[in-house]
Amino acid sequence: MRKDFALPVSLAFITIYHYHVSVLILTYMSDFEFFSTEEVAKMLGIQVRTVYLHVRSGRIPARKVGRSFKIPKKEFFDYLSQNRSKGIVVVKVGTQVLLDSENELDLNVLRRFSSEIALLKKEGWHVVLVSSGAVGSGREVFDGSLIKDKILQKQVLAAIGQARLMHYYSDFFGKEGLNVAQILLERENFSDRKRFLSVRGVVSELLNNGVVPIVNENDVIADKELRFGDNDELATLLAVMLGAKKLVICSSISGLYDCDPVKNKNARIVKEVADITEEIYQMCGKSVSTNGLGGMVSKLNSARLATRAGIETFVINGKRKGNLVDTVLDGCFEGTKFLAKEKGLKGFQRWLTAGALSFSKIVIDDGAAKALLNKKSLLLVGVKRVEGEFEKRDTVDVYNERGENLAVGVANYSSDELREALQLKDRKNKKEVVHADNVVVL
Repeated sequence: MRKDFALPVSLAFITIYHYHVSVLILTYMSDFEFFSTEEVAKMLGIQVRTVYLHVRSGRIPARKVGRSFKIPKKEFFDYLSQNRSKGIVVVKVGTQVLLDSENELDLNVLRRFSSEIALLKKEGWHVVLVSSGAVGSGREVFDGSLIKDKILQKQVLAAIGQARLMHYYSDFFGKEGLNVAQILLERENFSDRKRFLSVRGVVSELLNNGVVPIVNENDVIADKELRFGDNDELATLLAVMLGAKKLVICSSISGLYDCDPVKNKNARIVKEVADITEEIYQMCGKSVSTNGLGGMVSKLNSARLATRAGIETFVINGKRKGNLVDTVLDGCFEGTKFLAKEKGLKGFQRWLTAGALSFSKIVIDDGAAKALLNKKSLLLVGVKRVEGEFEKRDTVDVYNERGENLAVGVANYSSDELREALQLKDRKNKKEVVHADNVVVL
């Protein structure tokens, strides 16, 4: 009996064995056709839990395998082709653009910007909106004239107005099917590297999840000694922080004119600027907007910093319908385009450019200045003097003897150590004052 059953049992065993092998082979081979959620998260630069949210909402196609999800490669690449971001554009809207002739919020303008930004997102752009208008919005519903302290009055008006401003934005963007997030920043959020990275992480995550971050300065608690000059500066620092491709400053003026349009009716808009020189600065008047803080000089300063960080910058007429979309999508726009430098900045250099605050100076000779421009380290032999106090690893400004700010970098000496070193007769073969990897030429 045992011999009779031996052959069938053996055949049955072999059949079952081969069945399991075939299943294993098929499963193994099919893994080549799928990405794991971890791989997708890494490719998209988002967290794994965000991938799960996209999968459950149906935005990213996936198949459930046990307790996890597998993302089909072909369908994922189709998703990428349809949803790939063209980059980040930071849009700054000035106070004068948002107010009507009676200095009240023009809701049609807010509605229009919401619609145009929604269109840009459909075209594949991540958009960050830096919006002024909080103080003007607050003034509509609260007089504030009884508050004699002007700074305190502005803080109160901003606190009231910011809530109204966000209410309108939330409503208008909501009708476009978009969520918004309020981000109120201080200058220290950029100067402290830990905060800098935290803000960058939050804004990046919002953008990756399709949310429109709406940014303004936190006027209520901003230190008067450490605040942004205006929202032009805030928008620029944010663009550098995020590594944006474009910075668009929407203003009540139509761009940079070849001379002061207030004094000369024949003034013409300069369509394109390759380098922001002293001659370019002389073109703009000394104008400052009525309700805002910034004028054309402020916008040139912003464009100068942004273009050196590799960011294409525009100053455009924000009152003109469709001008924002035409600008970003390379259409025929009304304004001035400032060409970006070919090479952008790395992560740490972005922080040095956009974040670092320095209250001290290292003054150097022309030889050391030339070395810095050629991406060399700053050596002790080229230092002429030290102004101010700083600790080792603090950021310092580097000036030439003519008072021109050349660079910002991280010092390898404290101010006291550097002053002592300058007294040495032999300054050669000493540790570099600022290493080439820790300096950004301005």
